[in-house]
Amino acid sequence: MEKCWDSNPNNRPNLESILTILNEKQYNNDKEFEVAEKYFKENKETKQITTHPQAIYASRLLDPYTKDFSNFFIKENLLKY
Repeated sequence: MEKCWDSNPNNRPNLESILTILNEKQYNNDKEFEVAEKYFKENKETKQITTHPQAIYASRLLDPYTKDFSNFFIKENLLKY
């Protein structure tokens, strides 16, 4: 990209060079995805995913977190905050 900004137009790449570079990058990118996909498929069933027991991924009662809220919403207490 920086070559395209060169103040001397003769040092800038031509369209064919740019297309070659872009095609190489696309090819390399595709290869990386193929390797990652292959790795994922090979290792998908071998690993057991464990979650932290306090992790929240679904609805859960908030009682432990909200038990003190009842005092907070009393009119007299609202004036304190």
